[in-house]
Amino acid sequence: MRDEDVTGPLTPGSGRMGSKDPAGISSHMSQYRGWTKAELHCHLDGAVRASTAEELATEQGLDLRRPLRLVAPEDCPSQAVYISYFDDAIAVLQTAAALERAAFELCLDSAAENIDYLEVRWAPRLHLRNGLTVAEVIASVLGGLAAGPLKAVAIVCAMRDHTVEDNVALAKEAGRFAGHGVVGFDLAGDEVLYPAAPQRPAFEAARAAGLRLTCHAGEAGEPSNVEEALALGVERIAHGAIGARDPRIVERLRSEGMVLDLCPTANWKCKAVANLSEHPLPALMRAGVRCTISTDSRTVADTTLSHEFELASQMGLSDHELKRCNEVAYEAKFG
Repeated sequence: MRDEDVTGPLTPGSGRMGSKDPAGISSHMSQYRGWTKAELHCHLDGAVRASTAEELATEQGLDLRRPLRLVAPEDCPSQAVYISYFDDAIAVLQTAAALERAAFELCLDSAAENIDYLEVRWAPRLHLRNGLTVAEVIASVLGGLAAGPLKAVAIVCAMRDHTVEDNVALAKEAGRFAGHGVVGFDLAGDEVLYPAAPQRPAFEAARAAGLRLTCHAGEAGEPSNVEEALALGVERIAHGAIGARDPRIVERLRSEGMVLDLCPTANWKCKAVANLSEHPLPALMRAGVRCTISTDSRTVADTTLSHEFELASQMGLSDHELKRCNEVAYEAKFG
């Protein structure tokens, strides 16, 4: 999505949110693009340039339907379906060169909208099809991040549907890169089918290896998923939007100073919220919960960080509140 495309429909079947005129939107967009920003929740495989993915698929002779399936539609029905739009990007990111290129280009795209600090996350175990080791996958991504024009660090994701033993091994391997570009450990994947609690040993291994902890929760399923993630000893929650449905959980988030890395467009496309006008970001902030704004996956979500700030503005956040979200991102960063 180009930054000027902010006037498109924001909710399925309901047209544009709000009644701002295009000139006003364009002015705000330019303003947010100019802000120096930090992004804490960005998936590498969800942010591959479409042109790069198509080129890599051709170069590698992959038998994939064209055009590649990279952008989740506005009527995406669930988190499980949303995740499937990562599959083609993962398929083309099975070589060291492809991983390094994608990481580098993500840094370029982020810097182009004045992001100066970026945390990039991905699941190394999904990139082993062509014989790479986990260590080689991590090193390739770190090479691309190091070459970029901003400070970019990595968060390694375990997957909910992988075995505890595999995720413990991943945490230990990622820990070898602690202090050398890898700053955190995460758990991602289908929340409805795979609970987080059984993966506690992986989080314990990551903590012992010197990594900071975050966990995907509250993007699908029940509000209690957020508390399940909190029990793992995390410092931040990736998303957490569904947790806002339970006032008790909101109060716990506030009282514990927990940070939610929210991604409005992705939260809507995963159906954590029915439409963007119902996104809990404004209410959470005003309840005293520390929140940041991210893209999640700029290609799959079809967005930019500047656009996410514009959406948050249309939700009713003032520029002061938006600046506070950005300040929290710098305060809560792992690197």
